[in-house]
Amino acid sequence: MKLVDAFEAMLGRMTSRERRLFAGLATVIGVAIVAGVVLAMSAIFGSIQEDIDHGRAVLAESRAVAPKYKELSDRRKAMEDAIRANRSTARSMVNDILKKQSLSSEVPGALGDTMADIVSFEGKTNDTPVEVGKAKKKTTKAKSKEAATGILQIEQGLEFKEVPQGDLMAFLDQVEQGKDLLFVTKIDASRKFNDMAHVRAVVTVATYQFQGAADEAPAGGGEAAAVIE
Repeated sequence: MKLVDAFEAMLGRMTSRERRLFAGLATVIGVAIVAGVVLAMSAIFGSIQEDIDHGRAVLAESRAVAPKYKELSDRRKAMEDAIRANRSTARSMVNDILKKQSLSSEVPGALGDTMADIVSFEGKTNDTPVEVGKAKKKTTKAKSKEAATGILQIEQGLEFKEVPQGDLMAFLDQVEQGKDLLFVTKIDASRKFNDMAHVRAVVTVATYQFQGAADEAPAGGGEAAAVIE
């Protein structure tokens, strides 16, 4: 009450002009306070609205990429299953392809009329562990049975001393388009100076095998699939 009495007493001592000035000042201050509150509330609600809009955008993007994510997940799972089930060597798989492909022209020294009759295989394979989270190392471990992730890239070299160029291209296409877990990793070919239709070629193919325990899942299957692809 003392504060109210003091305020009334102050107003009583003011002239009418001072009261008008004081009322105008109080009005300005009141308007400024109300405007500040309104602006603060607008900023708060604006921030909330931005968060809501951002959440909606993220949700929409998630819905858009969900089918692709599922597709990639299914592909990764299929690749993991293929690696786990793979017991064939790169040599046996590629030899099956070579035996089924006939030569389109005669090759001197060929023992028959298929691609398998003009190829020689390197004796050793290059077995490289597939590592997760690091650049793939090229350290060669012949016939190694140990790998950090349980997955090995097993490379097999084959040499064509002379092969029709078209037949070589058809063979490479069959490897790449085939359903087997077999991939071309290196090609070194050169034309014969006396026969431009034939080439000498060294081709390296690779397969992947899971060398871990039978009850283990391939560690880092997604990364392994990325390497293979």
